[in-house]
Amino acid sequence: MMQKHTPLPWRIAEPGERVAFEEVHVTGANGRPVASTLYPLAKSFWRAEDEANACFIVTAVNAHEEMLAAAQFTLSVMKTNHLDIELSEKLAIEKLEAAIAKAASPQAR
Repeated sequence: MMQKHTPLPWRIAEPGERVAFEEVHVTGANGRPVASTLYPLAKSFWRAEDEANACFIVTAVNAHEEMLAAAQFTLSVMKTNHLDIELSEKLAIEKLEAAIAKAASPQAR
């Protein structure tokens, strides 16, 4: 059986929660660290990029389940004959739009 990942939503840890101030840490909903930057000694040189990478990880992870569900629902609508295809297509579009909006908005904290 595959181990379940750290609970969602993930977020970027505040500086006081970090092991080393220079690193950027991503934590799970339970506060457990799940990722950190690789260059703690670089300090400010890669700081902006480290923050952007952490934000991208958090956004992608937190949007994953909704994107997958929207894709699966849309595929099921496209593969089956519904009595009310117009309503089914409308629901599929709504699910996709919500999932895309979540994936497109940065979720750092």
